[in-house]
Formats: sequence, structure tokens, C-alpha cells
Amino acid sequence: MGNSTIKKTIEMILKRTETHKTTYNLLDLLGTDEVALSKAFAFLLATDRDCYFHFLRYLGVRTKNTLENYKESTVEIEIDRRGIGRTDIEISQTDKYHIIIECKIGKGKVIEQRKKYLPAFDKNVQQKVFCILTQERDTNKQIEENVTIINTSWLEIIDLYNDKRLLHKPSVSDFLKFATKNYKMRELKEILIQDLSNETEIKRFNEHRIYRRGQTFGTPIYFSPYFNRGSGQIEGITKLSKILGILTFKPDDIENFRSDLEGFSDDKDVVDTWMKGICLGNDDKETVYTYYFLDDPLTFKNPLKKDGGREKGRGKNWIAAMIPQNRCVSFTDFIKHIPELMTTD
Repeated sequence: MGNSTIKKTIEMILKRTETHKTTYNLLDLLGTDEVALSKAFAFLLATDRDCYFHFLRYLGVRTKNTLENYKESTVEIEIDRRGIGRTDIEISQTDKYHIIIECKIGKGKVIEQRKKYLPAFDKNVQQKVFCILTQERDTNKQIEENVTIINTSWLEIIDLYNDKRLLHKPSVSDFLKFATKNYKMRELKEILIQDLSNETEIKRFNEHRIYRRGQTFGTPIYFSPYFNRGSGQIEGITKLSKILGILTFKPDDIENFRSDLEGFSDDKDVVDTWMKGICLGNDDKETVYTYYFLDDPLTFKNPLKKDGGREKGRGKNWIAAMIPQNRCVSFTDFIKHIPELMTTD
């Protein structure tokens, strides 16, 4: 048998020695390609009524979240449309709506499929939607032959379900962990900015290159702490760190996640520093936290400050007063606030 016919296998250590359980959930067994991600998303829609109708509302499909409507709906994957192609996900309800979802990751783009799948839609339904899910933010919307074509991204889907009304559901938490852990998403709002004033959290950041917060989901690329007045640090933003990895878990389970940390950095000293940082000041080891594991920071000579004043609209594309959770800004907007890099005519 030639090498070309031998399929590459993916090794997965489900449980390491000296650990008491696996860090994987069932969705991880699907793999890490775009088929796995589309199946995981379809499974979420097929197992949770609230998630199903939450997605429909996002697409602009107006139908009530009732048990009867959910029972009459269908979720299908990998349907072979003869002469057209194989669709990734299809969801429908007789006479009401038919939605075809095309899923891509990496630099995968949907070009030919935009019109190729139009004949596959049920002609008798009230609403027809072709949803294109890629890794790049794209809010373009168009109408072709009475089919609404919506471009969106996996990041938008992550944001959609990163909702306090849904996060308590294990199916939602498992999907979000799977999506954010296994797929490197491209985010236009790259830099997460959050207030930092707690002494322990400042030490965790400065000495251990970790930002810890309550459970959340999302995939920013960089992190900048805003040191508040009275924090003992120079007030404002003085540092910018690349996020090497993000994990959500209970501190008491740290020994189960060393292999994940080793995937973020091959420097043993860095991993050891992270491990110590996770254990810092853990009064409640059963609380679930989200940890951002950071590279060495870039330090600014002059701190970046919040927009002052009280006028309406202050802080647009930036920060003002109390910084909300998950406040991200684009790299371009961030650079505009660094005086050393700005030029004047």
C-alpha cells in the first residue's frame, strides 16, 4: 500500500497520567475540520429549542418559539442534492421556511454556491434563506430569486450564544468551548480592553501573563488592561499582549489542562508560570473562570486614557467611563490613540 493511500490519523490523548478526568467534551470527538464544526452547530440546533429559535430570529425568520413549532421543524446535515451538490445543514418547517447553511473555515469562501443552491429550495415555503458561515466578518445581505442570502461568521454565532440566558445550558457551553478552542477565528475587533484594579488580578497579569475573568466566550487576538485610579499602577493602558490561548475551567481542574497550555507555548518555563498564575489566590476552586494566556507585553511610554467629558457619543470606537464586558476595539482604532504613531499634516 502506497503512502498516498494511507490516511493521516489524528492522535488525541483523552486523559493524561496523574489527571483525574478528561478535558474534552463529546463534540471534540468530531475532529477539527469544517465538517466537524457544522455538525456540532447542527447538533446544537437539533437538541435545544431555545437555541434553534434564537438562530432563526438572528436570520430574520419570524416564527414563535413554541414546542409545536419545534416539533414540526427538521434539522438535516449533508444532504446530497443531485446535480447541485451536498449541503452542510438544512433546517425547515413545512410551508413556513427553508434555510440552507453553507459552512466554511480557514480561508474557505463561498462563491459558486451562492447561486448553485438556489434550485434546492422548497418553492412552497414563505421564507427562503441561504446562510453563508465563514471565519471572516461579513454582513452582506442580498436577494436572489426570492431567496435571502445572508453572509455571517462563526464569530457572530459565538457572540449570539454567548448570552447569559443560554450559557447555563451544558449544550451551549460545550458548543462554545468546542468552537473557540479548535478554530482560529479572524476578528475585526481584535483588542479586548477591560478594567483592572484588583490587586490579585494585577499580580496575575504582571507576573504570570494571565488575565482571568468570569466565564465568557469569544476570540479576541490581543488584550490590554486598563489600570484604574488607585490600582497602584500608572493609570490607563500601558501594555498590549497577544493572546496565545483561551481556556474556560474550574481552578481545581488545572492539572487536566497542562497539555492545552503546552499547545499554546513550547517553552516549559512559560507553561510553569501560567500554572502558578492559575493557582494564585484561588479562594473558590469550584467557580468556572475564563483564562487568557498571554505573550510578553508591548509597553507604551505614555498611557492611553479613556475619552473624558460627558458629551453624547463619547467613547465611540474606544472606551469611556465604566468599560463594559467584552469591550473590543479594532487595531486601527487602538493605533489612533497612540500619540507617538500619529502623524499630522
